[in-house]
Parts: sequence; structure tokens; C-alpha cells
Amino acid sequence: MRSDAVRWSIKIKSGEQCIQGLRWSTLMIDKVSIVEPPKAGRLIVEGPSFRYFADSAGSSDYFKIEISGTSLHVDGASYLEVDVNRQ
Repeated sequence: MRSDAVRWSIKIKSGEQCIQGLRWSTLMIDKVSIVEPPKAGRLIVEGPSFRYFADSAGSSDYFKIEISGTSLHVDGASYLEVDVNRQ
């Protein structure tokens, strides 16, 4: 929660969905918000997690979310940048 960015990569088949939780042992999440929505899919934030729906067309995608809260008694926010690769 130090205004840093973490980069993830997920693989998904066209037309399918991916659900990912964002909890860690020392993290208290206050808010998760979409900073840059995906261009070729759909993204929904559900509490401390997100759900990505891959469109049936396209080969790759990208989105960015912000996670704000407290980690080890320090308030702040971090960014999660996600590259989506279609199988």
C-alpha cells in the first residue's frame, strides 16, 4: 500500500470468466476500484475481488485496478495491472 504497482498476467479462453480474490494476510482492504477498464472484455469488482469476462473475439486485453486500505498499520493504495492473454 505504498503507491506501488504489481503486474499480473492471466490466461483465459475466449468466452470464459476469471474470478480472483485480492486478500493477503496483512492487508485490510477498504476499496477496490477500476482505474483503466478492459477494452476487449468486461470487468466487475465484487468486494475484495474482481471478475473478468473474456469476449469471444480478440487475443489480448489489459486492465488496471486500485486497491486502497491498510497494510501493517500503514494506510495507502496500490495498483494491480493485469495483462490478459487468450488461449
